[in-house]
Amino acid sequence: MVLIKAGTKEECSWDMPDDFYYHKKDHIWAKVEDGKVRMGMDAFGQWAAGTLAQMRTFPVGRAIRKDHAFGNVESGKFIGPMRSPVSGTILEVNADVVANPSMVNDDNYGNWVVLVEPTDMEADLADLPHGEEAVRAWMEAELEEFKSKDLLNCD
Repeated sequence: MVLIKAGTKEECSWDMPDDFYYHKKDHIWAKVEDGKVRMGMDAFGQWAAGTLAQMRTFPVGRAIRKDHAFGNVESGKFIGPMRSPVSGTILEVNADVVANPSMVNDDNYGNWVVLVEPTDMEADLADLPHGEEAVRAWMEAELEEFKSKDLLNCD
């Protein structure tokens, strides 16, 4: 687990499992399980979006492509896509989370969104942050970008 901190405020601290992979732009985590990939929103992504109010996903059986949307999410301060870290076919949608997306705010790593059968998992995961060093480096750059845009008030 990598603890990311930005300043002194308690809410400016995020746990990021270092055994997960992360889509850099949309903060979607990917966890490999028995050759399949379970995906959800990471701690920083849900913090940045705020309390999630609505979520839509593509249906089971739909083919998805890496870096393309598999659904979208809305909150009071954000509306946007959830982009997939891998290409493949949606095997399962977590209907409970889609019906009540604020569950992600309560437990973002326990409340996954979709399970995917990947088509080229090894190649798709190769360029994603994974492991303590890579996750920390990516998040430090991400925090700097948020600070430069005055989107991070943590001191």
